[in-house]
Amino acid sequence: MLKAPLFVAAMLVIGSGAIVSGVHAEENPSLDISGKWKGKGFVQKDDKSRKMNVTCQIEGEQNGNDIGFDGECRAMMVLKRAIGADIQREGVRYRGTYVGSNAGPAELDGGPQDDGRIVLTMTFPKTIHGDDIATMTIEPANDSMFKITTVDTMDDGQTKVTTAEITFERN
Repeated sequence: MLKAPLFVAAMLVIGSGAIVSGVHAEENPSLDISGKWKGKGFVQKDDKSRKMNVTCQIEGEQNGNDIGFDGECRAMMVLKRAIGADIQREGVRYRGTYVGSNAGPAELDGGPQDDGRIVLTMTFPKTIHGDDIATMTIEPANDSMFKITTVDTMDDGQTKVTTAEITFERN
């Protein structure tokens, strides 16, 4: 398994990257994040905070069904944090570990949708916004671009907030 530092800026709940090549639920999907990527987008801690613009740099590596990346994201030119993940492909399922905010390592579990997106449930070791669950969606565009969107349900149990949306391009 690939090892990577697993952190994101404290104001982030979740946000990271991966790329998918033409996935359908009945196929055996593959993530290909090998190489260097740069990303731009925003993060938002909760429904009461402002969106903050971020830029990110990651480097991905793949060894068979083990997929990993590490890098860093910056916000407001003075805040920076390392990011990373270890993901294993098990058939059409993806399982792994990711850390967002200060909550500690989140367990990832999910798989491909019919439209090519990969949807991962993130389970944190402690409560964030009233529960320990959030969702990460990886949307492929092509071999040189992908988008990560993360959504969390707030304390009221109904309000959903996009906590990160970052589009990555291959360097």
